[in-house]
Amino acid sequence: MDRARVVLAIALSSLVLIGWQFAARYFSPPKPAPQQEPVDRPTAQNPNAQNSNASSAAQAQNKPGQNQPGQNKPGQNQAAAAAQPAPAARPTEAPPREITVETPYWTATFSSRGAVATSWVLKQYTTKRGDRKISAAHYGNLELVPQGVSADSDIGAPFKMHVGDDLELSNHINRANFAIEGVAEGEQHITLEPGERREIIFRYLDSNVEARKTFTFEASRLVFDVTARVTSGGNQQPVSLQVGPRIGDQSDNQTGSYSTPPQVVAFDRAGNRTSVVAASINEPIAEIMAVDPASNRIALEDPVFGLKRIKLVAADEITFLGYANIVESSPDGLALTLDSLPQGTAPGASVARVTDVLRQGYQWAGDVDHYFTMVAIPLQPVGEISFMNLHTRVPDIDVVARDYQSVLVPVDSEKVTRVFVGPKDRELLARIGNEFGTDFEALIDYGMFSFMIRPIVPVIGGALDGLAALFHNYGWSIVLVTIIINLALSPLRWYSSKKMKKAAKHQPRMKELQDKIKKLKDNPKKHERELQQLQQEQMALMKEANPLGGCLPLLLQMPIFWAFFVYLTISLDVRHAPWILWIKDLSTPDPYMILPIVMCVTMIASTKLTPQPATADPSMKMQRVMMTWFMPIMLTWFFFLNAPSGLVLYWMVSNLVGVVIQLVINKVTAEPAPTTGGPSGDGKKANGVSKQGDGSRKRKASGKEVVEVVK
Repeated sequence: MDRARVVLAIALSSLVLIGWQFAARYFSPPKPAPQQEPVDRPTAQNPNAQNSNASSAAQAQNKPGQNQPGQNKPGQNQAAAAAQPAPAARPTEAPPREITVETPYWTATFSSRGAVATSWVLKQYTTKRGDRKISAAHYGNLELVPQGVSADSDIGAPFKMHVGDDLELSNHINRANFAIEGVAEGEQHITLEPGERREIIFRYLDSNVEARKTFTFEASRLVFDVTARVTSGGNQQPVSLQVGPRIGDQSDNQTGSYSTPPQVVAFDRAGNRTSVVAASINEPIAEIMAVDPASNRIALEDPVFGLKRIKLVAADEITFLGYANIVESSPDGLALTLDSLPQGTAPGASVARVTDVLRQGYQWAGDVDHYFTMVAIPLQPVGEISFMNLHTRVPDIDVVARDYQSVLVPVDSEKVTRVFVGPKDRELLARIGNEFGTDFEALIDYGMFSFMIRPIVPVIGGALDGLAALFHNYGWSIVLVTIIINLALSPLRWYSSKKMKKAAKHQPRMKELQDKIKKLKDNPKKHERELQQLQQEQMALMKEANPLGGCLPLLLQMPIFWAFFVYLTISLDVRHAPWILWIKDLSTPDPYMILPIVMCVTMIASTKLTPQPATADPSMKMQRVMMTWFMPIMLTWFFFLNAPSGLVLYWMVSNLVGVVIQLVINKVTAEPAPTTGGPSGDGKKANGVSKQGDGSRKRKASGKEVVEVVK
């Protein structure tokens, strides 16, 4: 049914276009116009693009085999073509226009220039508990697309076309104004009601190039369909659509260990997740040693082979300077002649590849940040994907340079590519993954222990969501779930405490055995039998009271604690959720650092209450002081001062409950203190034994006093 509607729409559109051309020629014959070569405009990000395009055009004129938009195809008779009058067919470029498509979940704005999305405001998404509103980090509209960036810039915009390796053809299309079909001429805002479906077609046509891009939206879904097709000289060209750049909350400037950096994520058919951080994309491959501005020639430290186009970055190896085409390369690859030198090209700068390529058969690939994503899902796995990144600053938008990473996904004109734009909500991603038969939840980074953590996260999430619905406060749900987890794990803490106390009780004997063994090892052959006896006794003592046995139960708790940590740092439920008084957002740090300080105190108290073996070794005493005082302070300073309040709250409550449980365990497992009697003579009496001042010891045995001389 959908394909029939598409074919019918194409047929009707073609009929209108052809009929209009005949009618226009009949009623208003066109005046002959001189033939002109298409002129590319310079990009906003590369001020040298004009020189680059001029140089490329000159090269194209010297290469008759190169097929340029608006030029004759190779093999045509140039003399006959020159004798003919200038062709009347001109590019059917439409006037600039913007169309806004609004659904219950988002509002997207498309520009006819390049047929790209210039804005994508996410409003809400659906959960099991109903529709959940979403706002930006500053509580305004959540804009996912960088502003102030056009399709024909170096950064580009979502759904920008990349036509194989043909840069000139790509630029020609992305700088053209497409006609918009499926939308009335005066219609600028399209609102889709629940259950409604709408198809919008962007089309560009000139004498040599035809480009077509189709979007199909449904009001009830966060997923839509897209197809693209480019024909040049009568031949269909391979096309990739750009997913990105830098999709995410554009108002969120938070960085650090608790924020996911902008990155590209892909999932192949073997079930492997690949993520590449923006800063690692298109890394420099050779440093520029010398520059000759007169000839646009650069000398490199390392050879470069097999590239037609390069990216130039500044001496800091990250800041984008511009692109350049390689006109000529020396045989050793150490010298390149470029069509232009971007501003800032100097010794110390570097060259890099324009794109990095992965070849694995990918089920989906997308652009993600900490909470949000744009992902392309082809019907069939694609053989390769490309991705690119520019570390640059958009004028009048960015205060500092930022990473603008994108992934290029091949698309088919016959088979739709599904695109998801929305939040990285665990339940939402699981539903979409089940619908498309893929692991869409792999968009969430669970860390290196994901195989252990992923099964635990839904349990923790369900408990937190249930209590949050009951108390209408996510902070108190964190407190209650933390208490429940610690009480459930208290038997492990009990077992650990008993083991540690046994180790402390036997520590003097263990130290005595270690000293004896050390002395006897000076002459092991002479004391072989005695050594064996002491070692056997040492092994038996370690088996009975191994301090590592007390640590093992604590290690068993780590997957639960880590799952809790992961959930609190990725969950949208915690984002913008208040707790009490000054804690307005559990996903951001405590502005007054009260929670981290209290958490540090609880860490110190928990360490001091943990049973530890007695020791007279000064180094061991110093180590305990470091573990008790220095380590909690350092952990708080480096990891928790800027941690999300929800995570600090969880850790603080866990420590407080642990202190209470440890106090109870210490009281219950405490050994009875020895009873002390009154003075007897000149000595002191304890447990029926008294020590005399003259060095003798008196004890009672069978009702009689027996005096022993203490030697």
